[in-house]
Amino acid sequence: MEQKRPADIFQELLDYLWNGLGLEEKGWKRLKKGDFKKKIKNGLTYQIWFDRWRYNYIDYEIGHGNVEVGFTCIIKQGDDRLYSFKIEPTTGGSFFRMLTEDLRLNTGLLDTFLPLIKARYLDFIDRFEADPAEALQTVCAPFIQPEDYSWCIHVDEQMVERYGTPEQLAEYRYQAELRGTPEHKAKNWMGSMLFHLSHANDVDQAWASSRTREELDQVVEPFVQAKRQTGQWTQEDEAGYQLYRQETDPEKRTFRVWYLIANPRGLPNEFVQKELEFRWKLFPEKKEQSSRPERCWTSTWGTMPREDAE
Repeated sequence: MEQKRPADIFQELLDYLWNGLGLEEKGWKRLKKGDFKKKIKNGLTYQIWFDRWRYNYIDYEIGHGNVEVGFTCIIKQGDDRLYSFKIEPTTGGSFFRMLTEDLRLNTGLLDTFLPLIKARYLDFIDRFEADPAEALQTVCAPFIQPEDYSWCIHVDEQMVERYGTPEQLAEYRYQAELRGTPEHKAKNWMGSMLFHLSHANDVDQAWASSRTREELDQVVEPFVQAKRQTGQWTQEDEAGYQLYRQETDPEKRTFRVWYLIANPRGLPNEFVQKELEFRWKLFPEKKEQSSRPERCWTSTWGTMPREDAE
């Protein structure tokens, strides 16, 4: 087996995406640092930029390695980033692990990227060049995400101001205002958490999916009452609680309980202990991390601060 450095894997990745996306025939250029770029006469620049994890390595003697790469697809004008598309790793963070078990480039993973980049970025560019307002019709919001939170599109207000209609700008600003409501914040944070926990290797999925509503009510209701009595219950908490009450999927119900109880700061010690008991059942492999601050909760995708702990 040919032994390769992380830099070799990164170069293979660039070649695979470059050819798979057909960028050369579209007039794009490859920069020395690896990014793909195309400048347009109207001042716009299209760019796919890559970021390599600083601790990449491959050790063939022990048969282990880690090469992580992140990338973002953007449209910018000058220093203003008007549009960006990003695929979200199931493990959280911004980097994808690009090695297979036998220490080769994971082309299977890259094959899942290609149709998404084409549909959400390159096809959008084609539609935008043909009719900017028409292309913007489906993205008149600061953030667009699918139900599974596997990717995200960010649109800057300047994009809609410069290329959209007055009606589209009004819709964008309405969506921006809506995004700041407690209901939307709870839905967004919970939705992202559900996506990542459902893919996490350190979560006991069987245990989570086997909890009954009665069991979960016995866990969450005391926390709800205690936070209400101590004045810690927020509008976002209430919105998240209502989403829990409406949830019909057993596994997702368990994850929603975790969201509601994962920050017992300021509550009596008995609630801290109850939260720990629930945590170790949901994350049985994480007991050794019990020294982490209470304001954080940990999974495969990293230590995640709760929004109300900022």
